[in-house]
Amino acid sequence: MPLDETDAEILRLLVEDASRSYREIGEEVDLTAPSVSDRVEQLREFGVLERFTVAVDQSMFENSAARLVDVQVGPGEADGLAGALAGIDGVEHVIRTESERVVAQTHLPDDEVRALLGEHLAERTVVEYSIEGVVESAWNPDLRGGEFAVDCVECGKTVEGEGVTVERNGHRYVLCCHSCESLFLERYEELEDGVDA
Repeated sequence: MPLDETDAEILRLLVEDASRSYREIGEEVDLTAPSVSDRVEQLREFGVLERFTVAVDQSMFENSAARLVDVQVGPGEADGLAGALAGIDGVEHVIRTESERVVAQTHLPDDEVRALLGEHLAERTVVEYSIEGVVESAWNPDLRGGEFAVDCVECGKTVEGEGVTVERNGHRYVLCCHSCESLFLERYEELEDGVDA
């Protein structure tokens, strides 16, 4: 079922404080706790809600000044660099842009940041890069923008009604109809057979 304004409000409340009880959220959105629980479970099934997390104030820790790393690499190299940086402990946010720029926020000391960059940039074309201290940072996800709906992983159309949910290898996929489900499963199995061969 396409997500509605109530789903968006539930997400906003969870982003604001993920430790809220379903009862508290229900009071805000005029639903019962079980109804909120059902909607949260649906958001998980659709992949909209991936996990609950904790916001940690790194400034409370000794030697944890934030650094912003900004790297412009050659064509086709940003994806690999972004993936490598995202896998490093101490790197909090990684953003890859269309122009092959990778921006990351880290709480590692300068010498560690430079060593890591040297390691991950050695095989890449570096156009330019900089490391600078972060004075202030804010994260305010906007859940109001655009149409709020789930797209079929096979055809890309908006899923109407409940759609069809398929689970494979620990991942859940949402499809708009049984025809797309058949096509998706056929393609998935062909790819899986190709990997096993």
